[in-house]
Amino acid sequence: MLTDRRFSVSPIVFTLIALTLALIFSCSEQPTAIDQESASGLNGSGAIDPGASGNFLLGAVSDSSIAPGTLEIWAMNVAFDESTGIASFDVQILNRTRRTIAPPVHFVIANITPADIAVVDFDGVSRDGFPFYDFSAKLGNDNLFEPGERTEPVTMKFHTVTARSFAIGFRIDIGPAPGTGTIAGVVFLDSNENGERDRSCRCEPGIPGITVALEKTLESGDKVMLLVRTDSNGEYRFAGLREGVHKVFAAAPEDTWKITSPNPLLVTLIKGPDGKVQDFLEADFGLFPLNPPIPPESLFGPIIIGPFSRFGSELDSTFVNPPSPLTVVFNYYIDIDVPVMAMVMPPGVVDSAEAWINGELVFEYVRTMPPDTAYFAPQTIKIREGLVQEGENTIRLLTAGNEHAALMWRVYKKP
Repeated sequence: MLTDRRFSVSPIVFTLIALTLALIFSCSEQPTAIDQESASGLNGSGAIDPGASGNFLLGAVSDSSIAPGTLEIWAMNVAFDESTGIASFDVQILNRTRRTIAPPVHFVIANITPADIAVVDFDGVSRDGFPFYDFSAKLGNDNLFEPGERTEPVTMKFHTVTARSFAIGFRIDIGPAPGTGTIAGVVFLDSNENGERDRSCRCEPGIPGITVALEKTLESGDKVMLLVRTDSNGEYRFAGLREGVHKVFAAAPEDTWKITSPNPLLVTLIKGPDGKVQDFLEADFGLFPLNPPIPPESLFGPIIIGPFSRFGSELDSTFVNPPSPLTVVFNYYIDIDVPVMAMVMPPGVVDSAEAWINGELVFEYVRTMPPDTAYFAPQTIKIREGLVQEGENTIRLLTAGNEHAALMWRVYKKP
């Protein structure tokens, strides 16, 4: 089925502060950092001309952390349908690396120039939200992409309206090498700071967005550092690993989290009776929250209201909005969230919450689900223009619920 779904995307860049890494790694020669979430660096770009004929090299990608050599992307059969405004072409991938590649093999569209051109009739969406075409069933009879082999063609389509040239940025997402192992685990909130996760307790959930690094030694003897970030469940995974000892690090911000588990963690992968490297899926890291720094744009908070009392709690206070030295128009917001520190207690259920600024009700919440079955979802509310004044402002907050109910409040401004 043809889908006319537009994507206005830009390349995703993941960074890790060099100072943090320098403190984490003890080896004298630092390995090169590679982000596994962007397909271990298999990124490229190419241009399409609807008037092109014959076969042409769209681009080539390589990454020494996978295997020496390149993956070449060849395009052919370029066509344009004036009745639909669709430009199409066939793509084949040629494996010029020294590695046998297992499925999945996905050609991910990372960006398109001009931005009003849309990719259509694609096969799926990657974990980070980009459309892809799937080559997994185009690898040959043995379902493996051997060195020197070429995939069967896959047709790609773009809605261009008119016959015009365009450029695409892409990456190749591939599966682990056959016979290699996986190291995986979860970064969790360690409520009792014992370094071990209690999976039966809801007060030790996984923490999303934490960077985890793995030091990998290549066949050449050089070292690379693979980086991933934990998903919404706090889970991470490194695949395609050979037997041997691997260092795994949790790179959590030191001003926010205390790491309660051994860090780095040394994991030894061994081969099983079948000759395949066995997986290790319990490389977990515990974190305990420290007091978070106050964001610079905050006018009030963050402050926790709800001192774990079944009767609820109120706060009447003031905050100051200093005048700007320039003529700047600000937007004002109020953030309401469940505090991280509250997670170390049994789950809190908020029954109701309210906020007033200068006597005006700006936020109201009433739980509608049955008792002890619904938990508060974080919210950001834009405050109406003119309500927050220069100078002193009054604020009143209310949180009510069970004995563990608490909310974190913050008022802030942005241009």
